[in-house]
Amino acid sequence: MMAFGKFLLAVLCMGLIGARLPAHHFAEGQVWEYRTRPGDEGSLLKIQKIEVLPELVETRPIYHVSIIGLHFPGLPVEGKLQHAPFSKVSLDMSVIKLSKSKSEFPDVGAGIAEWKAGHGGVFTVTVAEAVNFAEQTMRSQMLGQ
Repeated sequence: MMAFGKFLLAVLCMGLIGARLPAHHFAEGQVWEYRTRPGDEGSLLKIQKIEVLPELVETRPIYHVSIIGLHFPGLPVEGKLQHAPFSKVSLDMSVIKLSKSKSEFPDVGAGIAEWKAGHGGVFTVTVAEAVNFAEQTMRSQMLGQ
């Protein structure tokens, strides 16, 4: 009976270890494949800038990314997000593997400046959830016009 208890404890521990998020090493300029929304397969994200801001201690470092290859049916916008700030946990939950793609990404500079001027927050959800939020925001803004 004691051997079974040890076996059960080992199985439970393996399950807990397997449930941890993978720790990725992120660097500026990397392009990643990530778990996309349905319809956005092939979409990529690029880590444009990594920074630490003292006022956002709980989410540091901050990963400023651009995302391409998105689909926003019925919206007259390009399929990209110029700038989106993410926490490391968000990226760890989202990315699959580094990409060798040489795709063009938008310049993130203006987006970061606007984000800082507006004292913006940082996404702590998956990239796919953040893209959904961005799409919903765009749709509600267009309906309000």
